[in-house]
Amino acid sequence: EGDAANRMAEFGNRTIPDLVEREVLPAGQGWAASAGGTVGGAHAAPQRVFDVRRRSELLAALSGAPGPRIVRVHGRIDLAADDSGRRLAADAFRDPAFDWDSYEQAYAPATWGRAAPAGPLEDARRRSAQRQASHIVLRVPSDTTLIGVGQDAGLTGGMLLLERVQQVIVRNLHLSEAIDHFPAWQPTDGPRGDWNAEYDLLSLREARHVWVDHCTFETVLPSPAVMRLGRPLVHHDGQLDITRGSSFVTVSYNRFIGSDKASLVGSGDGQVADEGQLKVTFHHNLWLDVKERAPRVRFGEVHVANNLYRTTEPGRFGYSIGIGWRSRVVADANAWQLPPAIEASPVLRAFGGQAFVARQSIVNGLSRPLAVQAGAAGVPPESVDDVGWRPEAAGWLDPVEDVAAQVLAQAGAGRLHVDGGRWRPLPEKASPVASGARRP
Repeated sequence: EGDAANRMAEFGNRTIPDLVEREVLPAGQGWAASAGGTVGGAHAAPQRVFDVRRRSELLAALSGAPGPRIVRVHGRIDLAADDSGRRLAADAFRDPAFDWDSYEQAYAPATWGRAAPAGPLEDARRRSAQRQASHIVLRVPSDTTLIGVGQDAGLTGGMLLLERVQQVIVRNLHLSEAIDHFPAWQPTDGPRGDWNAEYDLLSLREARHVWVDHCTFETVLPSPAVMRLGRPLVHHDGQLDITRGSSFVTVSYNRFIGSDKASLVGSGDGQVADEGQLKVTFHHNLWLDVKERAPRVRFGEVHVANNLYRTTEPGRFGYSIGIGWRSRVVADANAWQLPPAIEASPVLRAFGGQAFVARQSIVNGLSRPLAVQAGAAGVPPESVDDVGWRPEAAGWLDPVEDVAAQVLAQAGAGRLHVDGGRWRPLPEKASPVASGARRP
């Protein structure tokens, strides 16, 4: 609190937007700027600006009385660490009655069949999972700006959860390695069953007016994977999931790296309450070696614009944008950089969606219609002129031929130049909107 007061005194003769942590989402910047806009914790009192360097400080800053707050993260904070800073491994959360060898023997498909696991070992796995979740899931309250200071600020080992909150800004953070030590076995998932992990790096559930900007989401998958019950034991879920009626969200200038399933919008075809919600804008993001879900959409009115999709590992590419049940996706001026082995691969995949809008797309520098993989019915969705809604005039929309250079130069954590609360402008050639520099 003393640091915050000193900072306010130092900049007392300057306007609130002169402090990077107090920047709000400018008008017209996607869905989160609609319906009143997104300000996060911009109006926090000086004593409600916190500088945190350890997990315990972060927990304290996000607790307490409701109201605007700004939390400035210094360095890399491990959400899976104990109070001394030591990373807790699986044994720290494991229930005494649980072990993997016994679990695999008990629920082997040859003897257990395809029924859902039940009994003492499954109960012990659930208790283990609950103990881990209570430690590594960090809830972010309403009216909060959570921002990294410097080029190395971030959170690792856990999940940020925005549930039933509004007015949240998350910026300039490197988010990585939310590891589920106790994934669930689902025998009916696919022909042979499969493992399903929890913990996205950032999850929005019933959240409204959220701006996620200049962050890096990174997943490092184990190789080779450990095999259990005949399938790879999965320890990672997605990177950014937006579900359960969340809406008015803008996701801008982020890097998504290495995930098998990066971003899900809408959690299930049966979630009919999502109709009319899930209004999300993705713009100027880099999707690097992401296998799928960039994003994958159900129900939502989602604008995917000026994104760069780059793949260096052909064997891990599945698709980019998923056209799911009752989705209404508008894709504007996106670019793909794909190796020759998959240059002609479908970058869109149908999951029950029937129509989408795709304009000004380029693949490896050439303008072309996007290839679409048909859904289960064998009929691909159609590219149409109108899906029932239109994005507001997007002053930030760049020509498609400029997208790769803009995204590579500006997307990701460490590029906002948050340095002691003071703006350090980027070179004049960088556009203010693209760079995150202070807007007039």
